[in-house]
Amino acid sequence: MPTTKYVTTEEAAAHFDDRLHVEAWTSASDSEKNAALAMATRAIDRLTLKGRKTDPAQALAFPRYPDTEVPTPIKDACCEEALALLERGKSQRKALQAEGVVSVTVGSVSETYAAGGSAAARGLLSLEARELLRPWLLGAVAIT
Repeated sequence: MPTTKYVTTEEAAAHFDDRLHVEAWTSASDSEKNAALAMATRAIDRLTLKGRKTDPAQALAFPRYPDTEVPTPIKDACCEEALALLERGKSQRKALQAEGVVSVTVGSVSETYAAGGSAAARGLLSLEARELLRPWLLGAVAIT
């Protein structure tokens, strides 16, 4: 059976051991955790990445040549995106942004979304995941 996620639920649990505010993870069922990790992996694999797969036949985008293992920051990014999916993956804001809505008003409250400016609009809910993935993103520039 081909690999469908970058980390197991056990690896993700270890990642979250040293992190605050992970209630969405700890309260999720095993099925929800597995689904969130698989969805996070698919979101990562849809990004425009630098380089090429180590093995053209591998199911997932990582590892990337010359790596032979999935780098730890990729696994961490998968965990962070899975948490974000569990926390707010069904949010009305995300749905509106995905549909291209740029402004919403409800009563006296309004919100304007930057076109293409949010992590969600670029394929990820988690800014932390996006930062972890930055070295592998095409068009990203490292600032030192």
